Amino acid sequence: MNAKNIIATVKDYMFLPKELSSFEQNYLKRMNRIAAGFFALHLPVFVAIAYFNDTGPLLAFLLTSLTLAGPLLAMKCWESKRAISVIMGVTAMFMGGLLVHFGQGPIQIEMHFYFFVLIALLAVFANPLVIVAAAVVAALHHATLWLALPTSIFNYEAPYWVVAVHALFVVLESVAACFIARSFFDNVIGLEKIVAERTLEVDKRNNDMRRILNSVRQGFFTITPEGDISEERSAAVEKLLGPIGESESFVDVLRRHDNHAADWYELGLEDVFADIMPLELTLDQLPKRVVADGRTISIASRPIHENEVLTGLAIALTDISDEVKRERLEEESREMIAIVEQSAKDRMGFLAFYQECASLILSLNCRDEIDLTLVKRQVHTLKGNTAIYGIHRVSQACHELENFIEEHDEMPTQDDWDALFEVWESTSENMIKVIGQPTFTLEVPESDIEVVLEDLLNDKPLGELAVQIASWQLEPTLLPMQRIADQAQNLSNRLGKGEVNVDINDNDLRLDSRNWSEFWSSFIHVVRNAIDHGLEGTDQRESIGKTPHGNICIETAIVGKQFEISMSDDGRGIDWDKVTEAAYKKGLPAETRSDLVDALFADGLSTASEVTDTSGRGVGMAAIKQAAMELDGHILVDSEPGKGTKFRFQFPIGSMAPKMLEKLSKKDIENPERSLCLSPLDNQCEFAIG
Repeated sequence: MNAKNIIATVKDYMFLPKELSSFEQNYLKRMNRIAAGFFALHLPVFVAIAYFNDTGPLLAFLLTSLTLAGPLLAMKCWESKRAISVIMGVTAMFMGGLLVHFGQGPIQIEMHFYFFVLIALLAVFANPLVIVAAAVVAALHHATLWLALPTSIFNYEAPYWVVAVHALFVVLESVAACFIARSFFDNVIGLEKIVAERTLEVDKRNNDMRRILNSVRQGFFTITPEGDISEERSAAVEKLLGPIGESESFVDVLRRHDNHAADWYELGLEDVFADIMPLELTLDQLPKRVVADGRTISIASRPIHENEVLTGLAIALTDISDEVKRERLEEESREMIAIVEQSAKDRMGFLAFYQECASLILSLNCRDEIDLTLVKRQVHTLKGNTAIYGIHRVSQACHELENFIEEHDEMPTQDDWDALFEVWESTSENMIKVIGQPTFTLEVPESDIEVVLEDLLNDKPLGELAVQIASWQLEPTLLPMQRIADQAQNLSNRLGKGEVNVDINDNDLRLDSRNWSEFWSSFIHVVRNAIDHGLEGTDQRESIGKTPHGNICIETAIVGKQFEISMSDDGRGIDWDKVTEAAYKKGLPAETRSDLVDALFADGLSTASEVTDTSGRGVGMAAIKQAAMELDGHILVDSEPGKGTKFRFQFPIGSMAPKMLEKLSKKDIENPERSLCLSPLDNQCEFAIG
């Protein structure tokens, strides 16, 4: 072989064919982007190195930025991806020179390894010219600076033979890197050719693959961005979803079984292929289940990419009816355990809870007679109370109804309501199995009976004895407050806030539970808000000098001529600025503190940043306001930033037991309020704000 042939061979080896395949084009585009990002990361690193080596961080910033401008301009102005990759090779060596210069010190010589590492890495561009360009730049850099500014290259007086050794290593590694780069290129081109040659072989295997697909129980197919179903699909698809017409999309097929799921999937599909939000997030938002002909079908959606472009989704359908049935039975078993535990712990309290829930369900069954605002309050109250008592199936059904109302601002469909009523019917049956038919029984302490017997033997006036016995029909306020305290602790644990100290001051007061059950049912919203929004976490409380655990005080008292129920906490207080902002958004007055208190209890107003299964819809506080108004009550709110909040619900004393007080008044019994243990005591909680 003569010199001419050798030169031609080397030339053919070093210079790639002019044609660029789409694979190489996309590959180089991606590699150039990665390389640019890699070089951009050098800027803060080099500035830091120069800072710690006292070699001029500002100069490092300027020179590194100038070097980085080269590849960025090339990517913006040049179309040729190969030419840009050559610029990347040149940039790599400039970066190496800057590293050695600004890294002057004891290990400056070791930093030369950066040149060798990058020359090897440049083989990923699959172009020998990238290696050659980098090697030439490295050689010129070393030669020029070794003569003009030797300290920029070596940390000692390097003789000629040291420079020669460095140059030899650069040559040897460049030759090896060129070989790797060209081999990589040839293999890439060869890979496309191999793919083309094997296409026929793949086509021949399609029939075998189709037979395999038809033998499995799962439904497999792919869909396009428009939702069109591929012809290649397993036979199980039509077994699960029914026959599929030629022009039917996947959304059309879903719509035959579930309109809501079909609309959901159609909107979700647009988000998936819009490529605006992260793909994992949009895929996760697609519906995962549909009920078809009485069977529950799971829908698993996976992305299909071609050249890093999302071109479709792979869908897997699985009949999970048995699994869903098992989950339902397990949930029902957990619910039954909760019913047994709660009824054993406080039968009367659980009975009151049951009757309140039954009353709400009855009202929702007649929802056409009430407005949407009241429906939202009732659903929210039912959700909150059932969640606290561990009746999660009813709570979840309510949560889904709330989502529908929030999204559409209209009554849910009959099917949605039926889902709630069916779950409640099942739950109600389980409750009755445990507590029996829901009738109240009178529980009287033995000590009270002994007192009455003694008074009878001592010939106490019958009128006074009648008052004593009548008081047995009233419920001590201590009982509902204890239930709420237990619920508060459970909620605090569920929200990850740990223990919460709940102080109760009942002042020996009693109420007619038949009048007050709805109020106590709504009152839990105030406590829930205090725990969720008012009380800080343990770490934050300790950092500002508070006790590790939050404190809540619930009290009933006679204040002047008013009966008062109060709840105070020592949390962060109400953020009135947020209330003001939320009020303006709702078009509510927000000029005075009185306006803001009214806004605090307005329907739909919430200062929460997100909606959770606990709060965020602005319904609970409106419910407690409505319950208070129905008892002729009014609300006072005192709050101090960083110290806490106190809610005071004040009512006429006569509202405590109106029917009984009316009956006793007709008998001319003097001071029936005091006789019925509606005594005026006025103790206050230590940390109450006001």
